[in-house]
Amino acid sequence: MKHFFCNRWQPMRYWIYPLFIILLTTACRETTTPRPNGFFRIDSYPATYKEVKMGNITLNINDSALCNVPPGAEGNSGTERLNIPYPRYNATIYLSYITLHDNLDRLMAESIELVYRQNVNTEQVEAIAYEDKAAKLYATLFALSPESATPIQFIATDSTQYLLRGALYFDNPVKADSVAPSLQYIEEDIMVLIENITHTPL
Repeated sequence: MKHFFCNRWQPMRYWIYPLFIILLTTACRETTTPRPNGFFRIDSYPATYKEVKMGNITLNINDSALCNVPPGAEGNSGTERLNIPYPRYNATIYLSYITLHDNLDRLMAESIELVYRQNVNTEQVEAIAYEDKAAKLYATLFALSPESATPIQFIATDSTQYLLRGALYFDNPVKADSVAPSLQYIEEDIMVLIENITHTPL
């Protein structure tokens, strides 16, 4: 009888063991759920500002941002250019200061055309107006789609002496989720810049 059971168990052992291993591995398997890509946390620059002269106006620039004049900008009569890089955000604000000579309407039309030319979706352009009659300061900030080449542009003028154009560019193509914190920080700096423009009459 003992020999009979040994003969019966012997062939069964070869398929019982693989079956046991299959059950063991499938029972321990966990279902995985795809997760969205994460992004590094970007701390904001401190809210301290330095004064920078451009033409006959003074601007407040974030103290941690850089300021440099692009090559060849000095020889342009009536126009000055200034770049404001934000190394931490891989972004730069490009400024153009233009002296007015009865050309405000044309410059305003060109500036607005540039805004809509750069935007991914023209329906997403949000224009925010700013006015300080006492300081003779009139400005418009254009918030474009975050995926646009330049998600923020702005125009500021006193309507008689100067027009200041500004455009924010990121160094690399961006997605709305990844760039949102940086965009918010820089937009606040741009608003500070606009609200604190002071000019010396020519």
